Amino acid sequence: MKLVPLLRFNVDVAPPIEVGAHSGGSRTVANITGGCFDGDRLSGTIHNSGADWILIDAAGMGKVDVRIVLETDDGANIYVSYQGYLGLNEAFGQAIATGGSTEFGDLHLLTQLRFETGDQRYQWLNSALGVAEGRVVPGGIEYQVYELSHG
Repeated sequence: MKLVPLLRFNVDVAPPIEVGAHSGGSRTVANITGGCFDGDRLSGTIHNSGADWILIDAAGMGKVDVRIVLETDDGANIYVSYQGYLGLNEAFGQAIATGGSTEFGDLHLLTQLRFETGDQRYQWLNSALGVAEGRVVPGGIEYQVYELSHG
C-alpha cells in the first residue's frame, strides 16, 4: 500500500455553534461556508452546504465528522464525508484566538475520506479511500489529502 497525493483543500469555516455538553462530550457545529481545492486530477471550489459536527471529549480530543460537496472546475459535484481526530492543543487554541495558522504536524488533525459522485469522469473516486492531515489557516482549515493505493 502507498499514499498518492490526491489534492489539497481549504475549507472556510464559520464561528462554531455551541450545542453544549452532555454525557458523550461537548458538541459544536461549524458550518462550512466555502473554499477551494486543487490537485493533479481535479480542482475547483467547495459549496457552502457542509458542516463539521465535532464532539469533544473530556481530554480535549475532538472527533471530527464533516460532510462537504466539491464542485470541480469542469462542473462535476463530488460529495465528501470525512471523520477523524483533532487534538485541541495550545497551537490550535493560539491560531484560533489570533486568526493565525499552524503548520502541518503542529496538531493532531488526521482524517479519513470517502467520495461519492455520479459524474462518469470521476467514477474512480467512488472506490477511492483518502487520508489527510490538517492544519489551521486564517478563516478555516487546510488539508493535504492522499489516496490509499495498492503499490
